[in-house]
Amino acid sequence: MLLPLLLALPVACDGSTPAAPPDRPSAETPAAEPAASPEAEKQYREALELEAAGRHEEARIAVEQAIAAGAGRDAKLLAAKLAILREDLDEATRLLEPLASDGGDALVLYNLGLVAQKRGKYNNARSRYLAALKADPNYNPARFNLAVLTWEAGVKDEAQHHARKFIDAVPSDDPNAAKLQQMMGGVPPAPASPGAAP
Repeated sequence: MLLPLLLALPVACDGSTPAAPPDRPSAETPAAEPAASPEAEKQYREALELEAAGRHEEARIAVEQAIAAGAGRDAKLLAAKLAILREDLDEATRLLEPLASDGGDALVLYNLGLVAQKRGKYNNARSRYLAALKADPNYNPARFNLAVLTWEAGVKDEAQHHARKFIDAVPSDDPNAAKLQQMMGGVPPAPASPGAAP
């Protein structure tokens, strides 16, 4: 089953806002959200603490209050994460879709891919993970789930490619690298580039 592997990496909230890629024209840069009220920030921080403590229902209530008080992207990502964890994929999609409008937020695109993967929508999941990697080529959670998704779908060459890129990008003791190695019965090293010294 895919589920344990999928949840091994961040689900929806990393607490930071990724920067726009440097080559992105300023016309495509999303408008900054107005600053949240101190009360909204306080409720969001409380929701984060509750989620970290595994108190998901209390975190859901706190983050909904934060969003109602004007908290923005990060609070919506946390609410989407909590929705995914409780298998409320419609709610997660409702929260994530508006955040994906510019196509440049790897974390949002990753989570939309995760929702699609949980629904068994291979093409949608694959395209969302690839879009996340286009937005941030170093976003390893998308690479990991893409390796798992394509392996389970029988697209072994693509799965090996993504697994190799993931393994090459993470520390050698990363447990998810070991999971990919085990799932695939080993991941061969990347082929040497032409002209590389032996």
